[in-house]
Amino acid sequence: MPKTKIFNTRGNGLPPCPLFLVLVLFAMLALGADTAGIGGKLLDPNGNAVTGTGAAVFATNIAGGAPIRTAVLPDGGFQFAGLAAGTYDIAVPLPCCMYTSFQRNGVVVQAGQTLRLDLPIAWGINLGTIGDDPVMLANDMRARAKVPVASVPRGSDGKPDFNGVWANIPDPAAAKPPPLQPWAAQIARERAENNRKDAPGNFCLPNSSVPLILPFQYRLVQTPKLLVIIQEFDTPGYRQIYLDGRNHPQDWNPAWYGHSIGKWDGDTLVVDTVGFNDRGWLGNAPHTEKLHVVERIWRPDFGHLEAEITMEDPGAFSAPWKTTIHAGLLPDEDILEFVCENNKPVHMVGK
Repeated sequence: MPKTKIFNTRGNGLPPCPLFLVLVLFAMLALGADTAGIGGKLLDPNGNAVTGTGAAVFATNIAGGAPIRTAVLPDGGFQFAGLAAGTYDIAVPLPCCMYTSFQRNGVVVQAGQTLRLDLPIAWGINLGTIGDDPVMLANDMRARAKVPVASVPRGSDGKPDFNGVWANIPDPAAAKPPPLQPWAAQIARERAENNRKDAPGNFCLPNSSVPLILPFQYRLVQTPKLLVIIQEFDTPGYRQIYLDGRNHPQDWNPAWYGHSIGKWDGDTLVVDTVGFNDRGWLGNAPHTEKLHVVERIWRPDFGHLEAEITMEDPGAFSAPWKTTIHAGLLPDEDILEFVCENNKPVHMVGK
């Protein structure tokens, strides 16, 4: 039997290092030298960390490409790594009400640099009143919710049962603005610059033409022929979806919420809404009476509700606007009475 030759590869006290590993190491070092980072904290006007919002920070390279997102950490911090060197627009969408959304354009970051960038977040329409922000309130509700592990309940007609109090789970990745025609984009910019001081909700009118996308908690009341959505923190605070097979009326008077009919596609409820007036807002975006909304709603498990929402408006949008919502069940919560009494935020002076 021939002897096996054994080569000493540890004469220098180091493990063997094949050539391809060396090349990978050099490539990683080179990549690190060519990339950049941005990190910092969200700070309120008092210099304290902004926490409990479920927010994310978006960085968009002005040279092109989709926005990159990173979650805000529990201590209010955020960190982008592996960015291409360049100029970025930084945004923090904050829907309501304790804080105002943040936008800073033209942030330059060099190759190999990690830029420290603390973001000053201004007070929102409630001037920082603790406990008066429905988004943060819903976050607290979900944190204390005791949701059993169970199968999806079904009604007497065998369809999934949506009954219950729900709160949308913040998903900054879904908070993309609609693709707007130039005239509509200009109006959206002006509304943002004016701190939304003319928003309908500031005058005791509906906050959104599509209330399901709002961050407020809501109750679903479902029967085989009707689904009612009762929304807290909004006016009028309810919406009806007809499930009895009717069509949209031909002589409908345009309304803030339009006219909604639904039908089942398996375990998914498909809601079709038309007949909007042109006074409502979608975030900061305007829309016309041509707005058409389709919501596909389902319950993947006992504790969650999902919806895919497609909005089309050939009068204001340049393409369909699609977004999603993810909601959590709040089995021990209720919807409280909300009365809007000349709720005019005179402190929002705008531009």
